[in-house]
Amino acid sequence: MNTSLIVSLVVSTTLLFVGCGSYTRTERDIYTITNADTVVTERVQNQPGDRDNGIIYPSTRSITMARSVNQRDSVVDRHYPSFIRMGLFEGIGLIGSSIGDARSTQTGLFGMYYDLKSVFFNAKEDTSQSSLFSGYIYRVGIAEWKLNWFDNDPGWSWGVTSVEFIRPDGDNSHALIGAGVLTINKRFYFRSLIPYLTIRPSLSLSALPSQYVNASVSAEVGSIGGVNLRAYVGYAFGANVITPPVQFVSFPYVGIGASVLDFLNREEELDVEWKYHEHSAWEVGGFEFVLVGSTAELSALAADQVGDKIPVMKGGTARIGFASIALPVLDYRLSLGTALINVVALGAFEYGLGVFPIRLTYHWNPFRTTFVVEPFLEYNFAPSTFAHLGVRCAIPVGNQMSVQLVAGWANGSTGAGVTIPGIPELGRRIDDDAFSSTPNFSTFYVGIGASFLDRLFGRGDLRYGKGYPHE
Repeated sequence: MNTSLIVSLVVSTTLLFVGCGSYTRTERDIYTITNADTVVTERVQNQPGDRDNGIIYPSTRSITMARSVNQRDSVVDRHYPSFIRMGLFEGIGLIGSSIGDARSTQTGLFGMYYDLKSVFFNAKEDTSQSSLFSGYIYRVGIAEWKLNWFDNDPGWSWGVTSVEFIRPDGDNSHALIGAGVLTINKRFYFRSLIPYLTIRPSLSLSALPSQYVNASVSAEVGSIGGVNLRAYVGYAFGANVITPPVQFVSFPYVGIGASVLDFLNREEELDVEWKYHEHSAWEVGGFEFVLVGSTAELSALAADQVGDKIPVMKGGTARIGFASIALPVLDYRLSLGTALINVVALGAFEYGLGVFPIRLTYHWNPFRTTFVVEPFLEYNFAPSTFAHLGVRCAIPVGNQMSVQLVAGWANGSTGAGVTIPGIPELGRRIDDDAFSSTPNFSTFYVGIGASFLDRLFGRGDLRYGKGYPHE
């Protein structure tokens, strides 16, 4: 098993690097420019001496012609997208996939909503409640390219998923893991404008470390700002060689999925230069962190320190895989956004974790520069339930990096409380070494941070308000 795992990791890493280097197609036009020039110089010289006014003397005239030819080479590089799909992560919550009497993974919608108590604090998982979602599918590092077969029939693509986790239920022996998973896809477009509406039959094949086949049909909305929503119907079967004894599993499923930093190009868009591609979002980013000072009594960074030993920076916030999609109001300056993971840790008892939160933001460029001020209101549903209100000031310091100053307020529940019969629910310290009277919190903060792999767009970069056919 160790050998197969090592081989699969090597294969997936190699394919990931190949995919990252194949998202752009460069075409080079080479011209030879010729400048031909002819200079004609005419000189007239009068004869010396006196002359009568009535007599015209001939003058000496000389004409010189000089011709020059200069040649130089001109090279123009044109950059085009080469991929049909390129994505960071996709999560799918599975319905009706459990095998036998196996329990649910209790991960909910999109397969992403874990219980904080059992994951981070080793609390016993509550399996007494029934769950609509039985399991999940995770896909990391997704890439697809155009597939030219069947006389170049449009809509076909082949792809590679770096790592794929399929868990139909909570039984580990039923899990399937694939590295370098090969996929064959056919897309039918029912909407030609962004966001696209498609039906996609797909076949996935994995050789290592689990051998399986996953056939599915999905209805998809997206991509817009790298965000997609999908509904699946599928059937998977294969052999699990990770957890002995090796056994064959098969199961049908219905799934609801979402993905971020997941971009889709129609075949026509592969012939459009990158610089002419349309943008629907004010911001698309990979990672953001902010170190904060807050009104919390104890620090999340050093929860056991008290008095003068409490650090000035009491915590931080972080987002992974986020986007802010422009809305058709207020000159498109209002956006609706989300993030794959949203962490707010403002103190030892004041913390929360959100998955796919909803974030409403107004984008204002006060000095008509790249500097942007963004008041925002964010609501996190689960695993922690809290509201997050604030303002962010950001300025790009590179093509994919920005520095920011943030001030805000968070109010809600950590979702990690301790339940003891006969008394109200207690709050849990972030290091699990102490408790408070309540899991609820309300905290103000101010902080400074940075974002990476983050693209901030201006109003002129958006595809709206330019008289395009889709408006």
